[in-house]
Amino acid sequence: MPNIQAVIFDWAGTTVDYGCFAPLEVFVNVFAKHGVTLTLEEARGPMGMAKRDHVRALLFLPRVAALWNELHRRAPKEADVDALYGEFEPALMRTLSQHAEVLDGVLETCAWLRERGIKIGSTTGYTADMMRVVTAEAAKQGYVPDAVVTAEDVGVGRPQPFMLQHNLRMLGVYPPRAVVKVGDTVADIQEGVNAGVWSVGVVVGSSVMGMTRSLYEALFPGEREEACVAAERVFLEAGADATIRTMAELPALIEELSARDEQIQVPDNPYLLLTPGPLSTTKTVKAAMLRDWCTWDDDYNRIVQQLRADLVALATGQTDDYTAVLMQGSGTYSVESVVGSVIPNEGKLLVLTNGAYGDRIVRIAQVLGIAYTQLDFGETGEINPDILAQVLAEDAAITHVAVVHCETTTGMLNDIASVGKIVKARNRGFIVDAMSSFGGIPLDVAELGIDYLVSSANKCIQGVPGFGFVIALKSALSGCKGLARSLSLDLYDQWTAMEQGHGKWRFTSPTHVVRAFCQAMQELREEGGVAARHARYAQNQRTLVEGMRALGFAPLFEQGQQSPIITSFLYPDPAFDFQTFYEALKRKGYVIYPGKISKAPTFRIGNIGDVHASDIKGLLRAVAGYTETSS
Repeated sequence: MPNIQAVIFDWAGTTVDYGCFAPLEVFVNVFAKHGVTLTLEEARGPMGMAKRDHVRALLFLPRVAALWNELHRRAPKEADVDALYGEFEPALMRTLSQHAEVLDGVLETCAWLRERGIKIGSTTGYTADMMRVVTAEAAKQGYVPDAVVTAEDVGVGRPQPFMLQHNLRMLGVYPPRAVVKVGDTVADIQEGVNAGVWSVGVVVGSSVMGMTRSLYEALFPGEREEACVAAERVFLEAGADATIRTMAELPALIEELSARDEQIQVPDNPYLLLTPGPLSTTKTVKAAMLRDWCTWDDDYNRIVQQLRADLVALATGQTDDYTAVLMQGSGTYSVESVVGSVIPNEGKLLVLTNGAYGDRIVRIAQVLGIAYTQLDFGETGEINPDILAQVLAEDAAITHVAVVHCETTTGMLNDIASVGKIVKARNRGFIVDAMSSFGGIPLDVAELGIDYLVSSANKCIQGVPGFGFVIALKSALSGCKGLARSLSLDLYDQWTAMEQGHGKWRFTSPTHVVRAFCQAMQELREEGGVAARHARYAQNQRTLVEGMRALGFAPLFEQGQQSPIITSFLYPDPAFDFQTFYEALKRKGYVIYPGKISKAPTFRIGNIGDVHASDIKGLLRAVAGYTETSS
């Protein structure tokens, strides 16, 4: 089988309807009835979107909106979109069958694809009712793709990638880099880019070119070339990997992409990482890094802005009150950016500790010269809210309290709800290191009174290492100008740069890691969100503990203190050698963690990442095999 497994075509302007004139004429006519004369360039601008979205985009163009206001003595509103679309849809339905001629080269190219076992899918800006007309007419001419997906099937149209991704599920194709998207609009290209597939613009007969067949054929050769080059430039600026003049060029391009992809295929992992991060990621997350991005490019910065909004939405329902700031480096860089940027010179930090990562916050305060108090509850001790309340009552100098949510030293899950209630009742700032929990354990930063929540790309959201992020209360962060003890880790400056630059980072952005993280966020949504992921992690942990108990390995904690993130197990006997055990499991394809506490000999097994019940059961079989041979 070739590396390319599927081609997803657009319809109008790509496989049928030369020049994509069916909707264009109707858009112009419908707006004209309401006194608004659209230019053809304006009417084509949003082409490729779902048609209702297209109507909305046209109505709210600055020139059109101003004219509408002048004609109707009010600004356009959503009810006007409904009215215009109500006229547009039946008018288009009456003309669709006249604009469904299959374009030159499509049938021959589809035959070539089928000979090689390459599947054929499609996405469209048309509705399901419209597509029933178009597909029936196309089928009469011999064009029948394996999948037809409309925005109605997934709830949203282009440039979002969901129609394309639904094609992949229907066709059973994986990974995205085994897929080519071919379209004739900017929205088509953006759809492909956002889905992580190869994106190809077809030039002649495209909406971007915007010519009838007779007009194009009447051009002198030099004029044709000039028109083609101009259209190619539009596609490439939108992020296309390649362009083709006509559909007849697609087979050669697919062979070129297959040859190119042979050198960059994602290999299978030699083992599963049962760790708290970096962790095992999906092939699609890894494949998302196979494209280069420019940090100054508007397309990339739009991705960053959407990612920031998505992170805030993941953290709280009160999205207007919070912001997300991305920070280069490991998660500790982001922790240090908060500690070093939000505590005033005369302020004082109280750190609640019961493990190595709480101790690391203390070390950061020491290095930065920040006044602090450490309230240590021991490696296996739970945080006592009464003691916290007493310390805050006795020390008015404390301005901020920091705690680790999931202390991966042991796997303990700290009660941040109780801590937050006390901290906010006494009007202190609340910092939570949620490195190993955010995205895998349900929480709401607003309900918990968290001012700064810190996490990392390579934890429960299942991205790869390279950046961390801070979910910050805007009203708290806005008062932090000039407080930072570092240039590169200045949280306030990073925030304002991203706000003013619309997603631009102050210094070089980890572009590939960001793109992989966007894919990971999409996969989190597809899994069912944080609640569903938490349920999987929790089931992994229960299966793990039950199986390990049966094999003679007792967990360090009982369920009340235990997180679903990572589990510490006690050595079964004094003669147990962890290194031998570790190497034996690694040979079977499983990598675990050594212990990190001094009170008892332990080792740790992570339950997060692209890890499922079958993986845990496979690990347990490997452990059983080790115990049998070593006894």
